[in-house]
Amino acid sequence: MKYAFFPGCLSPSRIPSYELATRRIAEKLGIELVDLEGANCCGYYLMALDHFSALALGVRNLSLAEDLGLDILTICTGCFSTLNETNNIFKENKEKQAEVNKLMKSIGREYKGNVEIKHLAKVLLEDIGLEKIRESIKHPLEGLKLAIHPGCHLVRPSDHLHFGNPEDLDVLRELVKVTGAEVIEYPDEMACCGFVIFGVDRDASLKIAGDKLRAIKSSGVDAIITFCGFCTLMFDRNQPIIEKFLSEKYDIPVLLYPQLLGLALGIKPEDLGIDENRVKPKTVLEALKEEG
Repeated sequence: MKYAFFPGCLSPSRIPSYELATRRIAEKLGIELVDLEGANCCGYYLMALDHFSALALGVRNLSLAEDLGLDILTICTGCFSTLNETNNIFKENKEKQAEVNKLMKSIGREYKGNVEIKHLAKVLLEDIGLEKIRESIKHPLEGLKLAIHPGCHLVRPSDHLHFGNPEDLDVLRELVKVTGAEVIEYPDEMACCGFVIFGVDRDASLKIAGDKLRAIKSSGVDAIITFCGFCTLMFDRNQPIIEKFLSEKYDIPVLLYPQLLGLALGIKPEDLGIDENRVKPKTVLEALKEEG
């Protein structure tokens, strides 16, 4: 399996452990990641301000992957959603298609619409398959109780992402269960982490995150598993800020899914960037030692 790798802007600048862990599990599972040289932002930050410019940025990335003859694998849910929206608009709106390709022509590029954009979770579930992952597990994470936080842009909007059920975490539960861990359901699993409004209304953002952390803590889990870098920033990096603001204590570790899978595949924690996690996953690492 070979893909054009599009890590997005967030991982390299704020959460390099996400890219590191992804590259490590890719090696274990036979996924070849080809760096998309010369890639730019997916266009997410411009969508609400200048829709055409956002489309142009996205289409330029798609054209780079098309030149390689590869589909795109991304680890950012924002990029996953934005690039899929861009691709759909390009294919369905002939007027926009002509307009964007006219601009692409001015920089010596063209996009024909032959690229598919997949999130890492989608690749693992649909292209690699649970059976191959299960066969590759070296350290089953039995005994661990985990909560899933999907993020807002991984399964929604379903009309252009076509991944899982927008009202259910069924596909993500299967990805966590294959590691041997138990998935614990909790109230408002699909609710936002609050990051999207952090720069607009910080207090409201922290309250939203606090509500979710409180619900997760009450479920008695060992860690939260995330599939989104922004959500990881909110729940892991900002957890001490949320605790101080709400005068509450959570102390809930947060693992990115490739970090969790990497541990189950037998990859050392330091090779997955787990030392960068703000809330240390002591229970998870202790379970590994006991299993080993």
